[in-house]
Amino acid sequence: MEYDRQDILDKAAQAYDHAEETIRAMDKVFQNVTGSDYDAELTLAQFDMILQGVLLSVACADGVFDPVEQDFIRQFAMHGDLLEYIKNDAEFEMDLTWDLIASLPEDVSSALIQVLPQVLDDQCESFIYPLAAVDFSYSQFGGVITTPGDFLKSIEADMIQIAGLLAFVDSDGTEDEISAAVSMIYELEGKHWRDLLSGRALGAGEEKT
Repeated sequence: MEYDRQDILDKAAQAYDHAEETIRAMDKVFQNVTGSDYDAELTLAQFDMILQGVLLSVACADGVFDPVEQDFIRQFAMHGDLLEYIKNDAEFEMDLTWDLIASLPEDVSSALIQVLPQVLDDQCESFIYPLAAVDFSYSQFGGVITTPGDFLKSIEADMIQIAGLLAFVDSDGTEDEISAAVSMIYELEGKHWRDLLSGRALGAGEEKT
């Protein structure tokens, strides 16, 4: 079945824009509540890298990293680049480019996907903390009725939509690719967010102990 590639790209861009607007709004609330001079661009850079990790896992799920998949992922590196982060992380010391990943043997690319949650774990925790604080405090004190986790679900839904669209950008989407996306999202950010929203949830202006 043929898919309209431009329509796929447009819908993915819309989902990304929605996630970006949500993150910017939550960052603004976090600054107002805590008085912290927090840079939203840092949160957006972290979001980009997490999203790229998810998309990379989708693209490699079928064993082929197609050029159109590379181009798709590159459009979501407006604030941060996962491969640049890996390259500059002394612990991992991998000098990778998106083109190079496409030429890696399947077993090597599979190994890379397996270590991505470890590579991004610290980034995810740092990304999640201010947003989870807003998610919890806004549900308690905001002017709109929400429950803890609503903002997480919104951002996760945008990420899943983008990943689902990537699965079909090469006209050959599979259930394995979609499953890889959902698993990666929950592995990377869901566990941190839900942990903070559990019995140890953060109130306004509180810090982790």
